[in-house]
Amino acid sequence: MTTAEPANPLDDHGQHDTSWRSLWLSSGALSLAIMGDALIYIVLPVNAEAFGVGLAWVGILLAANRIVRTFSYGAIAVLGEVIGIRNLCILASITAIISTAMYGLVQGWGPLLASRLIWGLSYGALLLAALGYAAADRARTGARVGVSRAIEQVGPLLAVTAGAWLAGLVGPRQVFLYLAALTVVGLLLALLLPRRVGRPPGAAARRPSLLVKPDRLDILIFWMGFGVDGVFTMTVTIMLAEHVALELAMFSAGMIIAGRRVAEMVAAPLSGLVADRFGVRAPLVAASLLLVVGFACIGMGWLYAGALAVVTSRGALGTLIPAAVALFAEHGTLQPLARNQTWRDVGAAAGPLTTGFALAVATPEALHLILAAVFLGSLLWLMAAPAWRRP
Repeated sequence: MTTAEPANPLDDHGQHDTSWRSLWLSSGALSLAIMGDALIYIVLPVNAEAFGVGLAWVGILLAANRIVRTFSYGAIAVLGEVIGIRNLCILASITAIISTAMYGLVQGWGPLLASRLIWGLSYGALLLAALGYAAADRARTGARVGVSRAIEQVGPLLAVTAGAWLAGLVGPRQVFLYLAALTVVGLLLALLLPRRVGRPPGAAARRPSLLVKPDRLDILIFWMGFGVDGVFTMTVTIMLAEHVALELAMFSAGMIIAGRRVAEMVAAPLSGLVADRFGVRAPLVAASLLLVVGFACIGMGWLYAGALAVVTSRGALGTLIPAAVALFAEHGTLQPLARNQTWRDVGAAAGPLTTGFALAVATPEALHLILAAVFLGSLLWLMAAPAWRRP
């Protein structure tokens, strides 16, 4: 991790614009585009036959988007530097419409896999565009990233509530045609973004890499993705089922997982405001310690208190870590943000894979105690960096 004086907003975005309008437009485009992806997780597992796939393909299709974007963030960032993040946002909005419409128009694992891969690239581009606009104003990066994260959750919440209801009325495939039509509004928002000014410096000289070496902030977000999006999400139903009936355990787990989005809508902008007021280091350490406490509470059997701490800290860290990455970036923000999001996704993918094997030799509670120790160690390693202590 390195620090630098705040860079001029004319960084790798090639933008003069640091207005809140750009932030709202880019984040709104992202939020609307996510609706199809959010609903497919609910609809596909229980309607696999209607989509022309077997249950064995459901997991592959749901994971495909995360896999492809894990290894493409760097290339997407380079593309954004070359064409500008406005054009990147427009392009990704178009491909998001195509991806969502394909869920309703095609059947079989081949076309559906293609739609999921298209969506993975679309999401990566839209996310980097939204974060790029958020980081354009270094003086208010925390608040802007927090607001962007909060806006991002609106579309998925609508999809898993109103969208799920609509699917019951029009059918599991037809509902995605309605969502695709609504996603067109996101494209209109992207078209309203300010036009690029100037030429991004040095864009042609940068080469994308499949998996860039992580710095200490990347390691921290890796373990957040591994622990929260991986181990916690995969085992919360198992732990609840130890104490209540399975039906109630599934319902309670669903409420906890859905609560992550609500928690992020609240915690993300608040933590961003605190970071802008007092600096990003103190709130990042506080939120990280809250996550350690959450893992430890779950490990000691205090599941509900621990879950509350975990979902709250995740909402805050989802803002604070990217804000810190942007603030410490030396030469533009798209490449460091792309690297950071790559390692978050690597962690979120590795978490469930590792948990499946680890549960054969350890309890979910023991895994959370281990996570508490590992995450605390990563935090201390970050704080020990000379650059972290530098003003």
